[in-house]
Formats: sequence, C-alpha cells, structure tokens
Amino acid sequence: MRRLFAVLVCIFLFMGASACARIPSDSQVGTITVDPESGAQTRVDAEGPKPGDGPDAIVRGFITAGASFNNNFSVARSFLTDSLAAEWNPTSSVKIVKREVSLDSVTTNIATDSQTVSFEIPVSAGLDERGVLHENEADTSATMEFHLRQVNGEWRISEAPDGLLVSRTNFDNMFRPIPLHFYTPDFNYLVPDLRWFLRTSSTTTDMVRATLDGPAKYLAGAVVSPIPDNTSLTPQSVTIHDGQAEVGLSATGLDNKTRERIFTQLETTLLSLGSVTSLQLQTPDATLTGGVSVNARVPSEPVAVAISDDSLVLLNGNERNTIDKSPRVDGGRAPALSMDADAVAWLSKSGKEINHFDRTQGSSTQVLVGRDLLAPSFDRFEWIWTAEREGNDLMAVRASGELARINIGFVKNKDIRAIRVSPDGTRLMVLSHSNDESHIDIVGIARDSENKPTKLTGNGTFKVATGFKKIEDVSWAGSQDLAMLAARTAEEPAQPYIQKVGGNAEALGTVSEGVSITSGADTSSVRVGTRNGELFTYTSGSWQRLLDSNIKDPAYPG
Repeated sequence: MRRLFAVLVCIFLFMGASACARIPSDSQVGTITVDPESGAQTRVDAEGPKPGDGPDAIVRGFITAGASFNNNFSVARSFLTDSLAAEWNPTSSVKIVKREVSLDSVTTNIATDSQTVSFEIPVSAGLDERGVLHENEADTSATMEFHLRQVNGEWRISEAPDGLLVSRTNFDNMFRPIPLHFYTPDFNYLVPDLRWFLRTSSTTTDMVRATLDGPAKYLAGAVVSPIPDNTSLTPQSVTIHDGQAEVGLSATGLDNKTRERIFTQLETTLLSLGSVTSLQLQTPDATLTGGVSVNARVPSEPVAVAISDDSLVLLNGNERNTIDKSPRVDGGRAPALSMDADAVAWLSKSGKEINHFDRTQGSSTQVLVGRDLLAPSFDRFEWIWTAEREGNDLMAVRASGELARINIGFVKNKDIRAIRVSPDGTRLMVLSHSNDESHIDIVGIARDSENKPTKLTGNGTFKVATGFKKIEDVSWAGSQDLAMLAARTAEEPAQPYIQKVGGNAEALGTVSEGVSITSGADTSSVRVGTRNGELFTYTSGSWQRLLDSNIKDPAYPG
C-alpha cells in the first residue's frame, strides 16, 4: 500500500498575497496519459522549491509534488524541513472532497506573518492506511494546516498533515475497487473485503501485501486467513508472465491443506484483475499451481417467500404457489426463508412473536416472544435473527427455542428498522434511524465451535450509504452488495439502489410506490414490492412487473 498514493494531485494549489485567497486550479505541472493496464493513469512531473519562493509557492509546490513518488516522494520532501521530511507520511490516508464541492471555490486563511496557512473543506469519504473506503457522516469537514519557517533564508514547511486530498472525480479515475478474500471460520466460503488500489503496475504486489496484512478492522474476528502472521513476500514483488502471477511467500512448515487454502485465497483475489489468468505459488517447502475447491457463493434456492391473502407463498419468476400445509399467518408480515427454502419464519400481526414453519415436517411453532420485534433474518446455520426496535440486544433463535443474546450498544438512541445477516454468516447489517436520518452499520459476527453466535466483532462498525438521507428497506444482494430503497434527500421518494460494501452506490431506475426490496445470490435478482401489492424485477436495465396484485413483503432466502 506504500505506493498506493503515488500518482495523486490533479488537485489544488494555493494562494495569493491576501489574508483570504482562493485556491487556483492552474499550476506549472505537466501530465502524460498512460495506458492504465500498463501502469499509472497519469504521471505528474513536479519541480522542487525555487530560490526566493514565498510561503504560498512553497505550499503549492509541496502539494503538487505529492504526485511524484520517485525516491520515496523526494521532491515533495524537499519542500519540508529536514526533520519533517524524515517523518512525513504521504500514504497514511486519502481524503475525498464532496462531489458537489469545487476545489476552485475553497479559500485559504493565511496568517499575517505568512507562517501559517490553513483551510477547511467538506469531505465525503476517505481511504485508511489499508485502502478501506470509509464514508463520512453528513457535514464532515477536513481542516488542513501548514506551518512554515525559514531555513538558510528560504521558506520551508515545518508542520504538515499526513496524507493527501483528492476530488471525487480524480479519486474515481485514479483508483479501482478490488475485493480481497478471507475465509469463513469453517473454511467453506470466501468473504470479499473491498479495498481501493491505485492503477499502477504494482497493483498485484499491493493486493498480495494487503492480504498478508489481514482483513479490514470491522471483519477482524469474523473471518480468518490461513496465512501465518509475519509472512512476507519473497521476492518482494509479484511478477506476471503470460498471464500467470508468480507469488513467493516466506511461510515454512505448512501442511498441504493450508498451502492449498492460501493458493485459493490469493488466486480468487488476483483473478479479479484482467491481466491475471492463473497463479503459481512458491513457498520454501513447495510450489503450487492449484488449491482447494471453495464455493464462490453460499448456495440458496432461487425462490422468494411472500404473504398473499394471509397465506405463505413461494415466488418463482412470475409464478405464485401456496406452501403446502403452512398455517395462515392471520395478519402476519415480514416472512423470511431459510437458505435451503425448507423453513419459513415470520412476524406476527402484533409484532411480538416470531413464528417458524418447517416445510419438511409440516409443523409450525412460536419460537420467540418480545416487544415490537423486527422482521426475522435466517443465517446459513438456521439461526433466526431479530431485535426489538428500541432495545440494545440482538436475539438469534433456533427452531428448538435455543436463544443467543448479543449486545448492540452502537444503536443507542436510535430506532432500529431492520437487521440482515450476510449469506456467508460473517456480517450483520443494521438499518437504524435517528434525527430524521437513516444509518446502515455493518459489523462482524463471532461464533463458537457449534456456530452459535457469541458476540459482534471488529473495532467499531463499518458505515455505508451515508450519502442517503433516508433508507426505507435494505437486503443483501450476494456477499458484497446491498440492495436498498433509498433517497438522498428527505423530500425525494425512495428508489432502488445497489450499494457496494466499501464502495459506491448505483441507481437502478425508478419504481413507483416501492415499500420493500429483496435480492437473491447477486444483483441480477433484485425484486421490489409496491404499496398496492405489485412485484417488479430489474432486468436488462429496466423494471418489469412480474405479479400485479396481492403480494406483500417478498423476501429471498436469508
């Protein structure tokens, strides 16, 4: 990741002589466009400080030179005092300016003694040191301040913030999202962990190094890696010959199964690059060209459950079939379907009970009683998840009545609207409302040896979709995406979107009067239910009506 920020700076540069000057968009910088598959998209040729440069020119030159990564940003460091040059870390973070904010409109504040330059700018998101994209809450700003002093009669920067600042457009042009992969604790499935990498020729090396560093913080404890701690690349870079990536790792003493799991983990990650078609993995003990067989996604039945005329029905395309022997739900709502479609859970009319129907046995039971419960969600281990809207505990219950309680203190003073477990069972999505705004938090799930959930993991929650004022409903769409009914302002009607976890949101057109959304194994099976009971599916870039009446709360397995 140390070369992650190598090419940044089609960005801003400062200052005039007044105490409040506009950041200009011009600069004495040349750019050369390069094929993005062969290296960086843009190379910036920067110059060092000139004799007699004032504080404004020094700060301008420093920010511009941040785009030149040769010799560990040596040109940028030449604008700094010797002590700061030794410790300044340009790759620690990236801050992304809000899309609607023009860098040309940002003003700087310059102290009368010309020794301090500062400015404040709204930011929408940023990359951390691992390349994880973190979205900011509304009204978040970044303040940057530079202190200067004279060294041998020339102005130099003595204090500067680490990291860099980019516009959203430049960020999208320069970086690409690539999922790393880690295993579920039972090693049956791979879980995507989306990171952002600069489009350079060292991307494959950066990807492997990021994998060696482990999962994102919010996933720690929920996923595992077979790669031993302190494993390093040997040699220090990944090479590609005729489409085959050649990776060498230092780990020794590994058994065959562990080596094969490492191979599959790295191969799945590297194959997302168009330039890689195969992998050769070298360890001190063995050379591998093949690994273990792991499902890319959790298998689930391609059907949805819904309620029609107080009966549980299965939806398959434009067919609606009543479930044999199922009881009438008597005003019940929000059904959930197990991954194998053999069990259904639903919320009673009062919202105080979760009921369960076993299709194989033809029997139904009440499995949980509470206060104002949320719609249930199945995980792949047949645990049924719910919570009380104003409570601080998650509840996961099995058909047998076995119950697990987990504290969710991060929703304090928030109204919980929905919870959904990811198909692989490693993450929980929590939709909540507070102060007339919606929030989506994602956290990891820890389990014991019997797959019973025991606690939430990670260092804090992972926030997504912060650019939306209201979110009416949300569903997992595979292991990496969320399907949601959302609006960016309070006045707009909620419409369907696909939101990547750790990435951007994509609008899916419009559906009138949508009240619920669900998706199957991927984004090709998104369904929206409307207020008057219609069911729409997203096909070839447009919405098509599947069923025209009397369908309530459709939900795919999960």
